[in-house]
Amino acid sequence: MEGTEADEEGGWNCSVHPSVFFLLGTLLLTTCATGMLCGAIMTDHWEEVTWDRYALEQLTNSSVRIGWYLDGTVAKVTTNDAKDKIIAFLVPMHGGIWTLCVSLSNEEIELLGNIGFPPVIQCVNYLSGGLDGMRGYEPRADWQHRMQNLSISCALVCLIVLGSAALVGAFGVFQHQISAVLVTGVMYLLAASFALFSLTIIHFKRLQNKPRLDAESEGMVDGVVSPIGGKGVADLLEARIFTTSWSLDLGWGGVMLCVMTSVLWILLSKIMRFNPISSMIN
Repeated sequence: MEGTEADEEGGWNCSVHPSVFFLLGTLLLTTCATGMLCGAIMTDHWEEVTWDRYALEQLTNSSVRIGWYLDGTVAKVTTNDAKDKIIAFLVPMHGGIWTLCVSLSNEEIELLGNIGFPPVIQCVNYLSGGLDGMRGYEPRADWQHRMQNLSISCALVCLIVLGSAALVGAFGVFQHQISAVLVTGVMYLLAASFALFSLTIIHFKRLQNKPRLDAESEGMVDGVVSPIGGKGVADLLEARIFTTSWSLDLGWGGVMLCVMTSVLWILLSKIMRFNPISSMIN
């Protein structure tokens, strides 16, 4: 009774408006969605390149010999004659939207250097134009170049939209601007759409990948490091295995969370129309 009278006389009321929990949930999901999507885009484990040891043995002809190093991780391809000339090293690689990296540590690269492994750039950035100057990057069909560039463009737009949505959302919440909150929901849906395009392109870009190397090619094929470029490895490329990795899974999760976040922001704008944030907290 005394507590009730104190409330009636203007005492402290510790009750919290239910809409506040909705606001907190929206902000929490927004943080998770933004973090997952940005993390997926910025990391470089969208796909991995490995080699099928059994398939390599089947594809190897009498003119070459293959030796395995680092517990079967790296294969050294040499001529099967007295010269024992190094043709190429078949190595695992991983790549992102705009990066391609050799999946070897600096120590492992130094160890392989003792058996003729050539100096390489461990990670190449597509945006810096490094592939054009990188001796031996695999020649790709024009459609693959366009798809790769489109995927990078979609990812960059997604990052820009996410950053803008965070600013607009903060402005809408702190300044009690319903229109800004509604726009934030639309922007997260837009970010999810661009991320979806980028993820889909990366997921399917290998389906029509048919490596083409001629005798004059000096390109380093994905998964191949060679002191003489891409010569002599065309017959072995069918043994490559392309698999998607955890960055792609993280991206799909981020897209789903972004869609859910968009719905929550739109609902929040409806709630704020009848229950301003100031009244929720008071």
